[in-house]
Amino acid sequence: MGSLRKLQENWDGFAQTDPLWAICADPDKRNHKWAEQEFFDTGRKEIEKVLQYVKSLGLSVDRTAVALDFGCGVGRLTRALAEDFHECWGVDISPTMIQMATDLHRSHSRCIFFLNQANHLQQFSDGFFKFIYTSIVLQHIEQRYVRNYLLELVRVLKSGGIFVFQVADRDKTGLVRRFRNFVGFRSKLNALLHRNKLDSYRMEMHCIREKEIRKLLSNQGVCILDVKLTNSTEGSFDGDLRFLEQEPQHGYVSIQYCVVKMK
Repeated sequence: MGSLRKLQENWDGFAQTDPLWAICADPDKRNHKWAEQEFFDTGRKEIEKVLQYVKSLGLSVDRTAVALDFGCGVGRLTRALAEDFHECWGVDISPTMIQMATDLHRSHSRCIFFLNQANHLQQFSDGFFKFIYTSIVLQHIEQRYVRNYLLELVRVLKSGGIFVFQVADRDKTGLVRRFRNFVGFRSKLNALLHRNKLDSYRMEMHCIREKEIRKLLSNQGVCILDVKLTNSTEGSFDGDLRFLEQEPQHGYVSIQYCVVKMK
C-alpha cells in the first residue's frame, strides 16, 4: 500500500498546486491558465465523442442508469457524463481533488463524488453501474494496482453494461524514456531550488500490454468488443480526445478498450 500512498500524495500535491493543468497538461495552460468553462467543455466534447463511438459499435446506452467516472479529478468527465445519465459518480484517490470536485458541483445534483484510498472498490456493490469510463488515469498507476482496479471495475459493472477504459500499452523508444527520466531529475532539482512547486511532483507513466489485458479479462464474463488507438498519452494532452489511425512513431502508445459485460 506504500505505493498507493505515494500516488495519493503526488496527485494531492498536483491538486493543491495546479489541479486543472494536472488533468489536461496543455503547456500553454500551465500555472492556472485554464479557464474553468473551457476546461469543462473539453470533458463534454470527449464524452460526446465516446458515446458516439459506442453507438457506432451497435451498442445501446441506458441513459436512465448510473455511470461511474474512475479517477475523476475535479469532475471534468463526471459533469459531462451526468448530462447523459441519471447520475454519475466520480471516484478519485486525492482528497483535495474530491473536495474541489464537490465544491465545483454543488449546483450539479447528479454528480456524486467519493474518495477511494484503497486498491479496491468495495464501497460499491456488484453490478451497480451500467456505464463506466476512465481515461488518462490508469496510465499513471503501477501495473499491479491497475490489474486489481480493472477486475474491480468489471465487478461493479452491471450485466449488459459498457466499460470504456484507456491504458498506455507500451513505450516505443528508450530515448523517450531516458528523456522523461531526465525531466524527472530536473524537476526534483528545481524543487530543491524552489523554482516552481509544481515541478516537485511527477506524472509517472506505466504500461500494460494488450495481450495482458485480454488475458486478465478472459475469464471475467466480459467481451472486449473493440480497441482504438488514441492520443491520450501525449505529454501535452489538452483534453481533445482523438482516435488515431496508426501508432505514433515515438513515445507511448495509448489504447482505448470497449468492454461489454455478458448477460
